[in-house]
Amino acid sequence: MLRHVMLGLALIFSTSTLMAKAPMGNAGDINYRAAAELTESQKVERLILFIKSLKDATFVRNGSEHTCEQAAEHLQSKWEKHRNKIQSARAFIEDLASKSGLSGQPYLIRFKDGTELTTNAVLNQELERLEAM
Repeated sequence: MLRHVMLGLALIFSTSTLMAKAPMGNAGDINYRAAAELTESQKVERLILFIKSLKDATFVRNGSEHTCEQAAEHLQSKWEKHRNKIQSARAFIEDLASKSGLSGQPYLIRFKDGTELTTNAVLNQELERLEAM
């Protein structure tokens, strides 16, 4: 199990490294802005774009499989609905992006090799990468 987690984290790191070097679609001027200059809202937007960018991965919500693009749309919808209550990117991860508000089940990301990680783990690692820039 630990080996699968480490492989998954290595995959995420590799994807994160690639994302840092490549333009992120409609991210606009925040794409190359240092993390120290990003507002908490901009960090959340970057996290949502990161989920959307995951290729060959499946988002699992309440037992149903979705594309990462659908996952990003779902997270964007939750963000838009609750953004006035969320004060930080970490709060977004903990309160909105980690589990279902209906069932309480954690959201998962299943990678091509079968490794499953919680969105909490994936997004916290990506946030750490963003903040280290």
